[in-house]
Amino acid sequence: MITSGIAADKQQQKASLAWIRQQSLDPRCVESLANHDPDIAPHVIGL
Repeated sequence: MITSGIAADKQQQKASLAWIRQQSLDPRCVESLANHDPDIAPHVIGL
């Protein structure tokens, strides 16, 4: 896993990203958003 260059605690950063990945694999997960991509348009997630 490649993490960002800036973090107060690299181990905690990796643990947080691993948790997000684990949650995103759950079939009940509608969408997993964790980015700063300017090409991603704001949108509503309807349930």
